[in-house]
Amino acid sequence: KQWYQRRLAITVGLLKQTIKDVIDQHLDLETHPKTMFTTYQANKAKPDTHMMTDYFLKSGDGINFFFEEGAFSKETNELAYSKYDAVNKIGHALHTDVPEFKEVAQGDGIKNICKALGIKKPTLPQSMYIFKSGGLGGPVTPHKDNSFLHTGGTRLLGLWIPLDDATTDNGCLWFIPGSHREPATLFMNRNETNTACVFVGEKNANYEEDDKYVVAEVKRGSLVLLDGDVVHKSYSNTSDKPRNAFTFHLYEGEGADWGATNWNQPTDKGTFVELY
Repeated sequence: KQWYQRRLAITVGLLKQTIKDVIDQHLDLETHPKTMFTTYQANKAKPDTHMMTDYFLKSGDGINFFFEEGAFSKETNELAYSKYDAVNKIGHALHTDVPEFKEVAQGDGIKNICKALGIKKPTLPQSMYIFKSGGLGGPVTPHKDNSFLHTGGTRLLGLWIPLDDATTDNGCLWFIPGSHREPATLFMNRNETNTACVFVGEKNANYEEDDKYVVAEVKRGSLVLLDGDVVHKSYSNTSDKPRNAFTFHLYEGEGADWGATNWNQPTDKGTFVELY
C-alpha cells in the first residue's frame, strides 16, 4: 500500500509537469485557433460552441487545445492569462501520443479494473487533460457521457483522475445517485454534412434538480469511475487553486456499434485502443 500511494504521488507530479511540456511543444499562440470550450445550454449547442468547429471534429486523433471562455482580452483578442491557465482542456489522444499518459491509461492497473468489471473487450477512444484553473475554470453543465459517446448499447465508463485535491471550492464533481439506471435521451450527433454537431432528443427531467446532487470531493491521485449514464456536473473554480484532472473513456467493444453519428471517429492513427 505504501508503494502504491507513493507511485500515485509520483504519477501526479509527473503528469502535471508533462502537460506543461506538451503546451510548450505543441501550442503556438501565433497560429493556433482561438477555440473556446463551452458546454451546451438547454437542448442545443451555442452558435459559437467548440462543437460547431472543424477543429473540434478533427481533434479525436491528436493533441488539440481548447481555451476557457474569458481567456482572451475583449480589447486585444490576446490571452489575458498565462497559457498554462488559459487552456480549458487538451484532447483527445493523450492516451496514445504522450508516453506518460499512455502508461496510465493503458497500464495494468486499468486493465485489471476492466477485468474485475467483466469487460471483455475494453476499448479506449479518447482522453483529455482538464485544467479548471483557479479563478478562471468554468462550469460543466449536467450531462451523461452517453450523450456524447454512443456505443450502440454496450457499457461506457468514464475514468477521472484528479491531479489536485478536488473540493467544493475549486470545482469538484457532483452527481445524482441512481441516475445511471435511466438511459440517456439527449445525444450529440454529427450533422449530415459532417461539418458540426447537433443535439437530438431531450434532457432527462432530473438534470436541473439541485437537491438530488451529492458532492464528490476526492484527493489527488484518486480514480473516480463514472457510469456512462450517471448525471454529473461541476461548478466554476472560484478558488485560487487549480483542479487539474486526467480523464478518459472506455467502452465494451464486444457487441458495440460505434455509429457514424459519433463526433469522434476512428482514423488510421489508431487512437481507438483495445486494451486486451
